[in-house]
Amino acid sequence: MKNDSERRSDIRLVTPEMLLPEVVAKYPATRKVFDKYGLRGCGGPTGPREPVAWFARLHNVPLQQLLDELNEAARESLDGKSVEVRFEPTIADTIYQPYFSAAAAFAVIFGGLWGAVLLAVMSITYEVQFAVPYGWILAHGQGMISGFVALMAMGFAFQAFPRFKHSELQLPKLAIAILPLMLLGLTGQIVAHFFLPKPVFPSESPLMVNWLEFVKRFSPYGWSLVVGTLGASLQWLAVTFFVIVVAVTLKRAKKPEPYDPIVYASLIWLWLSALANIILFVHWGTIPDRDAFIQRVGTWNAPLRDAQIFGFAAQLILGVSLRFLPHAYGFREPPRWWAKFLLLSSNLSTLALVVSFPLYMALRDHRLMALYWFALLAWLVLVVGQIAMFGLFGAAQERDRALKFIRSAYLWAVIGLVMGLAMPFYNIATHQNFSHNYLAAYRHALLSGFILLMIVGVSSKVTPILAGVDLRQANPLWTAFVFLNLGNILRIVGQTLLDFNSFVGFLVAASGFVQWAGIALWADDLWNNIVIGRRTAKEGMTNAEEITDITPQTKVATVLERYPQTLEVFLRYGFAPLANPVLRKTMARVVT
Repeated sequence: MKNDSERRSDIRLVTPEMLLPEVVAKYPATRKVFDKYGLRGCGGPTGPREPVAWFARLHNVPLQQLLDELNEAARESLDGKSVEVRFEPTIADTIYQPYFSAAAAFAVIFGGLWGAVLLAVMSITYEVQFAVPYGWILAHGQGMISGFVALMAMGFAFQAFPRFKHSELQLPKLAIAILPLMLLGLTGQIVAHFFLPKPVFPSESPLMVNWLEFVKRFSPYGWSLVVGTLGASLQWLAVTFFVIVVAVTLKRAKKPEPYDPIVYASLIWLWLSALANIILFVHWGTIPDRDAFIQRVGTWNAPLRDAQIFGFAAQLILGVSLRFLPHAYGFREPPRWWAKFLLLSSNLSTLALVVSFPLYMALRDHRLMALYWFALLAWLVLVVGQIAMFGLFGAAQERDRALKFIRSAYLWAVIGLVMGLAMPFYNIATHQNFSHNYLAAYRHALLSGFILLMIVGVSSKVTPILAGVDLRQANPLWTAFVFLNLGNILRIVGQTLLDFNSFVGFLVAASGFVQWAGIALWADDLWNNIVIGRRTAKEGMTNAEEITDITPQTKVATVLERYPQTLEVFLRYGFAPLANPVLRKTMARVVT
């Protein structure tokens, strides 16, 4: 006849549909299994409110293997053999919080608000590039790409890559030290850009006239060049450390994945862009006249932005999507050859973009521009191919608030690339050699459409989960979604129409503030979730440290948070309201 232990081994204590908090509350030893596969420090003491099957799919763990290990740990809990597992998040477990917070601040201030102000001034005065100092536009671009995009990428890489590999973040102290280096460097360069390059084009804009009068009172150009160069150098140093931390983390995980080379390649482009940023800051900061401005900025602005947009951001998004989207939403997993094709094609295409344009500016050989457009066409094929590989607009196993942003982002990538390919035809049709308005519209379709919406989508999924917030009860962010897309549509259509009618300038001016409102709504939600995550972690650690004996004066919530398995005892003796998780977080905090 079987004893109790043998009978328990014959049954499944943990099943695929059970929620993580339910499993950890009943069988505390299972936490060590979840931590082994990437849960560490996430979702509070009992993890996010998601099913076991979801966890297995997201973390790429065979479901049967996970269930076997969980059930073994559950039986250890019931037999009293397990060692107590405490919820003690480390720096590596919460490193995303300061990076995401800082990135969102840059998006709100320099990406959204400052960009909206500049766009309003340029569109209403109809001077496009010269209604404001060009350095102010560079400050907006630096704050958005290196401040927002790069910082979000760093926070995500430090948090997600170790969990993708069922490993740990290596060099965590260096990883957290990168943030102040980036912030100090960004601040120095952005401040310097308010004075450099010196305005060299005549303008009747009241803003330009008053600014030049203000600058004449003192000579800021010398110290601005020093401060900006130092700031750009600090950013390059921070990026170098970032590449080292990610490379060491992935190498020591000893779990190679098809997308790994794509990640490495994107980081190389980021590093090269950061190095070029130092050189170009000095090159542009010492522009003496209009001819030098046209030659220097006209030749090197496009290669820098193409390296940042395509080589770094777009390639990283497509590469990480190979790992994230099939496991997070159940989309089709592309075949292994697709990752190799994506790596080769994206890097050759980006190299063609970066090399062909400055060579064309020097040689005026139109075959070089044909190579440039062919490279854009190759990127379009890659994006459309990736959408088809995933079946991105087909049925998803899971639908949440983030999915609409992710789908919209890929759609904007297609729109932006089609606009880029149409640029020479547009210039011919409008009898222009070059259109500043159309170029800005094309770039913002990629930056504010594809890259921004992808970051918003992924962060709006992972941040609540990491904070222990039930994603199904989180703010759906529909207002932010509408504002971000509507603002971008108004911007792109309106700025293109500025080539024909100056009246639409007011529409373009409004578009920036519409988009800024969407960014602010997303950032507010992100910051709130981070605050909840910090509070949850603090409460979990406090309870683990403080409670040693249960007395009549001990709060019920304190007992449940420190010893989740006691919930069964309370329910057995008639405390039925505690079955409601809301009451456990409210009423139980005041009842002894």
